[in-house]
Amino acid sequence: MVRLNDFNAYLNSQVGEPYVWGGQHLKLTPSTYVAIITKKEKDETNRENAIAYCKKRFDQGASVLYAYDCSGLGMYYLENVTHTLSHDMSANGMMHECDMVDEPKNGYWVFRLNDGKATHIGYMVSDTQVAHAKGRVYGVVREQFKKSYWHCYGKPKCVKFDEPEPQPEPTPEPEYNYQIKVHGSVNVRKGNGVLHKKIATVRNCRLPYLGQATESPYWYKTMVDGQDGYITSKPKYTEIVEVEL
Repeated sequence: MVRLNDFNAYLNSQVGEPYVWGGQHLKLTPSTYVAIITKKEKDETNRENAIAYCKKRFDQGASVLYAYDCSGLGMYYLENVTHTLSHDMSANGMMHECDMVDEPKNGYWVFRLNDGKATHIGYMVSDTQVAHAKGRVYGVVREQFKKSYWHCYGKPKCVKFDEPEPQPEPTPEPEYNYQIKVHGSVNVRKGNGVLHKKIATVRNCRLPYLGQATESPYWYKTMVDGQDGYITSKPKYTEIVEVEL
């Protein structure tokens, strides 16, 4: 079993690292990251978003990055560092390593489901905050737990919980809203892709970010003049930016 405090310390230390499909402490350097991500990420938009995130981190001064996907973030520590689990697992496999509970708390694992199967996992690092490899645009984050986002919760059997040491609550982080920053003139369409009807043309502005389509071409969801719409997610034309509330 792993000590809860040690596992949480590891998870907190990885905040800011990039998300790459299949990543499990995948080493990236300024000279290798484009080739590695291109090999790992088969979808063009996912590839461009992952490359853009890493480029931003390297431009900020990082000399080496370690990439993860959602299950790889936890499995690297559990399988490769502590050898607590004997083989790699997906988010769904990790869900089956838990006793399911009604409410999450520090040390529990939380899951998003699709047709009853876990497709994403997060790790509670306090009673109110969750660490997870959120996606190619965001990398590894620690953020406020939101019940509307996570579908079910489990107490992992491989984590040791019988340590009565108090867990200090992290200093609250600023709450952020996400917006789409538009570069140049771009069409907003009724659906996800160029085959859908154009509802507006926007230029050098910011639009509300309402999520991202789950199928190719993975356009961003937004709203223009009270109408729901979609806009390309190609980094050449749009990017996701944070706005502090």
